[in-house]
Amino acid sequence: MTPLTPMLILTGAAYGNDVYEAGFTASSFMNIKPLLYGGVATVLLELVAAIPGAEPVATAIGWAALLGYLLAGPTISNLTKIGK
Repeated sequence: MTPLTPMLILTGAAYGNDVYEAGFTASSFMNIKPLLYGGVATVLLELVAAIPGAEPVATAIGWAALLGYLLAGPTISNLTKIGK
């Protein structure tokens, strides 16, 4: 598995949370900062994975970043708001 999978999930979650918190307006969909930052982080992690033998480490870093974002980010509070 490559580090691309967790980073794409992380980028999508960050963008979705950003749009949700901005209130689903047209301008909130145009804010591409989470997509840009996620893309840069993904490319950097893929560069680390290109080092021979470092792919499992880069993949673990990607999954740890996703887990940390889901636990500490606004995702949990947003999900509880949606559920009410």
